[in-house]
Amino acid sequence: EIPQEYLNEVKYRAGSDVELKFNITAKPAPTIEWFNDGRELKPTAQLSFKHTFESTTIFLRDTTQEADLDLDVSMTTQYTARAGRDVEVFIPLKGRPAPNVTWRRDDRNMAGDNRYTIRSTERSTTLLIPKVTRDDCGKYMLEIENGVGEPKIITISLRVLDSPSSCQKLIIKNVSRGKLTLSWEAPIVDGGSPVTNYIVEKKASTMKAYQVITAECLNTSYKVTGLEEDIAYFFRVSAENEFGVGDFCESAEAVRATETPGPVKNLVMLDSTKTSVTLQWARPDHDGGSHITEYIVEKMSQDEVNWSLGATCKRCTCEVPGLREHAIMDFRVFAKNEKGRSDFSQIGPIEVMDFIIPPEANLSDYPNGELAVRVGQNIHIELPFKGKPRPAISWLKDNLPLKESDKIRFRTTDNKTAVTVRGAKKENAGQYTLVLDNRVVKNYFDINVITLGPPTAPSGPIRFDEIKAQSIIISWDEPKEDGGGEITCYSVEKRETSQANWKMVCSSVVRTTFKIPNLVKGTQYQFRVRAENKYGVSESLCSPEVIAQHQYKPPGPPGKPVAFNVTSDGMTIKWDAPGFDGGSPILGYHVEKKDRNSLLWQKVNSTLISNKEYRIIGLLEGLEYSFRVYAENNAGLSPVSEQSKHALAISPVGKFNLFVFVLLCPSAVPDAPGTPDATHVTGNSITMCWTRPRSDGGNEIKHYILERREKKSLRWVRVSSKRPITELRHRVTNLTEGNEYEFRVMAENGAGIGPASSTSRLFKCREPTSAPSAPSLIKVSLSKKIIQTNK
Repeated sequence: EIPQEYLNEVKYRAGSDVELKFNITAKPAPTIEWFNDGRELKPTAQLSFKHTFESTTIFLRDTTQEADLDLDVSMTTQYTARAGRDVEVFIPLKGRPAPNVTWRRDDRNMAGDNRYTIRSTERSTTLLIPKVTRDDCGKYMLEIENGVGEPKIITISLRVLDSPSSCQKLIIKNVSRGKLTLSWEAPIVDGGSPVTNYIVEKKASTMKAYQVITAECLNTSYKVTGLEEDIAYFFRVSAENEFGVGDFCESAEAVRATETPGPVKNLVMLDSTKTSVTLQWARPDHDGGSHITEYIVEKMSQDEVNWSLGATCKRCTCEVPGLREHAIMDFRVFAKNEKGRSDFSQIGPIEVMDFIIPPEANLSDYPNGELAVRVGQNIHIELPFKGKPRPAISWLKDNLPLKESDKIRFRTTDNKTAVTVRGAKKENAGQYTLVLDNRVVKNYFDINVITLGPPTAPSGPIRFDEIKAQSIIISWDEPKEDGGGEITCYSVEKRETSQANWKMVCSSVVRTTFKIPNLVKGTQYQFRVRAENKYGVSESLCSPEVIAQHQYKPPGPPGKPVAFNVTSDGMTIKWDAPGFDGGSPILGYHVEKKDRNSLLWQKVNSTLISNKEYRIIGLLEGLEYSFRVYAENNAGLSPVSEQSKHALAISPVGKFNLFVFVLLCPSAVPDAPGTPDATHVTGNSITMCWTRPRSDGGNEIKHYILERREKKSLRWVRVSSKRPITELRHRVTNLTEGNEYEFRVMAENGAGIGPASSTSRLFKCREPTSAPSAPSLIKVSLSKKIIQTNK
């Protein structure tokens, strides 16, 4: 049964809930389905059904939707229009309830401006801008919200194709006789097209029409010439683009090309004495079109009410004499031409007294106080200075007085001093110091001169790491001085000692070791090595003569002997073979003995001992003996082994042999120090530190041995030092910036050199990037440099 109220169209307000109920009369109970425009409805959050045997009810709940753009409808947010046309901005919307819209420009609500027309519906909003001009270009903001979710802001960009706006800040400068310069700023709005040129016009103050000076000015300044001196002119400038000429920017006042000068600039006190003050200034920006004939300086003390003439001059520096000592004075300066005086520039109050200027030198031409010079070129250091009284000038080299000679020349003017060293050599490098002394203050200014040239010869001697019949491996150390440039490579040469000429083996060796191939067996050779950097090639380092043949070395020391089978007049010892046989088989061993009270070792065997065990007889009962062993091969004798523990020669007791061993505690080498670590890294140095060994071996540590190795090298190099390293830190210098290094350290006492520490991690040479902290204490000294700073 359809209720009576459903027979016609049923209307409900948007946002309200709807309930439709139909009574059912049927038996058996029917199947119930709901459709909307032929589409079967299913239960949702907004749609539900309730069925009984007698009725069916459908519930429709209102739905909400967040305000947003309706992207199913075509639209754009970028508009371009010619000036004078209407622009209609259409934005499709969606949302439930219908969104509220607000149009803004520059944070101003556009609804209150009658120029704009805004039309909004539930599905869209339209902004109409009639007859757009260049002032309408820019961004427009549309804000939509309907209480569901966050408000949304849409940005609309409008570009108006129009002539440019007016130029800005037209000024007149550099006025001179019959000419001046106009300067202005470009238009704020270019009309949607770049400015192609500017139009400059002039008008006499007695005329009504402007006359075009130029219509092809490409810059924002123009020099106007050919002006009549007795006529005042107005000027105006307009910008032009492809759409036309913009508005004019006009000068506010008429300008005559001949007038009084402008005021002097940068007026300062240059000097003062007990009776005078010297002033200095810069010329005016313009001279009024007429030559400045003189400058007038007026003075007035604190106890005076009127200005009086102090001095006149034609230059930009003037001394005002005849003043009273300690008077407090004011001064003003005028520029004068044929038309009259300029406006004045004033300075003061100034006390009339001797003016003291501490001596100072300007080192700005020498960054970081350094000067690099190629060997053979001249060293020229020129420093501007100032000071009052005028300072006496002297030069030092490495803190020693530098005297003039045929090679060294000095030159000094009123405000500059220079030293020149002709044909610089490496020994001319060092610290050059300018000393300025005006009897009140003495100041020192340092310039560190670095000479750039070929490196010194590689450090020797040349070592023969491996000698074979057809090849020899040689090695050497880096030069002590790199000549101011990184070592790029080494060259290796060879010659047969029976010949005088040298032959190049390789000119691009990058490491300090090289294998020389293709040698003739049994021939005697000599080798030499040169280092090279970007400034040249060093002197050569020559090796001793060597024969190309297989070479053997003496073996290493045998193992420490151990005594056993002790009797009253003899005992047996045994030992281990050496770990290294020198490349030649061990021929045999030698044994030496010594009793505790003796200082001399006595040889035991008369012939070589082929085994590693030997019985010593003829001992004296009751004495304690120790033994040592050394091996022999074709190359010679090995170092001796460690001496054995002292053993007491004693008769056996009963069924058992009584062995009494007396153990002495001789000094041993120290343990390995702690792993070294870096505390400070620069571009050419690394400061390393480490901890003491856990044990010094029973003897005081004399010094430490520090070794380094580059990242790509296999060989450890001992760090050179003028004095033995006795502290737990050392600064390693003469490193190459950008290279990576690792380090290890060993301790040495009276017993010898201990094992090496663990290898440190790699450290890269580079300048630190953080700024230094402030100095902590300033000390003043009158004997040397005037100010010293403890960091």
